[in-house]
Amino acid sequence: MKVGDVIKYWRREYKLSQIKLAEMIGSTQQTISRWESNQNQPSIIDCIKIAKALQLSLDEMFADLMI
Repeated sequence: MKVGDVIKYWRREYKLSQIKLAEMIGSTQQTISRWESNQNQPSIIDCIKIAKALQLSLDEMFADLMI
C-alpha cells in the first residue's frame, strides 16, 4: 500500500469527495487526485493537515504502511 492509497482509503471511509477533503486542508481537487493516483507525494505538512481534518493521528492514518 502506498501513501496515495492510504489517503484514498480514509477519504472514502469518511465519505468525503476529493473536493471536500481539498477544501478541508486548503488544497485542490487536482492535488488530492494526484496523491491518490500516486503521481505525486504529499509533504509531511500535508499529511498532518489530512490527519487533523479527519481527527486521526499520523500513526492511525499510516498504520498499514508501518507494518
